[in-house]
Order: sequence, then C-alpha cells, then structure tokens
Amino acid sequence: MIFALIDDEYPGRNELRFLINQYMPEAVIYEAESGAHAVELFSGEILFDAAFIDIHLGDMTGTSLSGILKLKQPEVKIIFATAFDTYAVKAFDMDATDYIMKPFEPKRVQSCLDKIKNASSNISMQQEAIHKLTVSMDKKVVVVDIDDIAYLESRERQCIIHTKGAEYASNQPLSYYERKLKQMPFFRIHKSYIINLQYVSELTPWLNGAFNIKLHGFEKRNLPVSRKQVKLLKEIFKV
Repeated sequence: MIFALIDDEYPGRNELRFLINQYMPEAVIYEAESGAHAVELFSGEILFDAAFIDIHLGDMTGTSLSGILKLKQPEVKIIFATAFDTYAVKAFDMDATDYIMKPFEPKRVQSCLDKIKNASSNISMQQEAIHKLTVSMDKKVVVVDIDDIAYLESRERQCIIHTKGAEYASNQPLSYYERKLKQMPFFRIHKSYIINLQYVSELTPWLNGAFNIKLHGFEKRNLPVSRKQVKLLKEIFKV
C-alpha cells in the first residue's frame, strides 16, 4: 500500500512513519510538509491508498486539504491526525475513514491500518463481483464492462481506454486504472500501456531485446513492450 503523511512538523511525520513500518513494513510512504506539497504529490502519477493528514497545517487546514485530495483521487482513504478530540466528530462528518490522536498510540495506529486494509479489500471484491469499471470523464461517469477493454493508453495527461466498440478519455492517470485492475488479467507492458492479456494475438521481437504486441480487434496497432517487462510477459505465455 502507498500512504501519504501530511504534517508540517517533522517529529509527527517521523513518529507515524515508525509506527506504520512496525505493523506494515511493506508500505510505501511519502511525506509532505505542507498542504501545497500534498496537492503536488496527489497531482502526479502516484495513486495513494490513504492520506494521514494533520488538522493544523501551516498553509491550510487539514479538513480543507482532504476535500482537495478527494477531488484528485476519489478513492483515497482519509485519516485525520489531531491532538484535539473535538475534531473527531467532524472527521466522520467529512466521510473520513478514521482519525488518530496525538501523541499516537501504537495499538490505535494498528487498528487504523487494519481498517484501511479491510476497506481496500472490500472495494476490490465488489468490483471483481460486478466486473464493471467506472470511468470519470469531464461531465459524466461511464460504466464499462471490463471484458470489453482491450488496452489502456496514457496520452497527453489523459488515460484513453480502448474497448471493442469505443474509446473513453479519462482524467485519471494510467496508474489509477492499473490499481483498479490489479486483480484482473491486465498487464502493464510499458509506461504508457496496460493490456488485457485475453486480447493478445501476436508477440514480435523488436530492437534491443524489446517486443511489439498485437491485440485481437486492434491488429493495425503495434504496442511496445519495454525490455524490463519482456521476461515477465514471456513467462505468462510460456514463450
């Protein structure tokens, strides 16, 4: 899982990082010392599972920041970190996943991490059960059958989703859909492409150990496979 620790005081970030690492050593943790820095992090390619936000930041309130981060990454779980229990009720009014009090109690942090893992697991199971993917576009949300998706492409700060009958331009980055589809038969062949393995029709050796790939219904397009992904792809298809 990927977490953001947002606190304008280093000791607070350092203490929370230590406790998270105790219970979830595999977690990838990024830190932001201000609201502006956090917005910058959430505007990039990294898709965060949860953001631990201090209520009192130097440049904005944590509650204001949480709304901005939710707009950028709607599925991120928000956990408020505060020294004042009066903010606990407000945290849940804002649909936060949890809150933790300063100074942090190890068992409380562990309980919070368990809640994040359970929430993420439930979302993945629900998506797998209905086998649909929601695509956020400029003024609407489109529901796409996952089996119809042949590949996804990063193009000019958008993610283009290619299906058998249409294509959809989403404002979310490619990494967002990589995470959404991680339980499905999809594979990232290149920094700009994710393919549905069920559509693969042809693998062709290319320059410097790289490969090109063709998909059923999209035979006129040669999609590049980066060299570091070639070995994995060969193992998948037993080449």
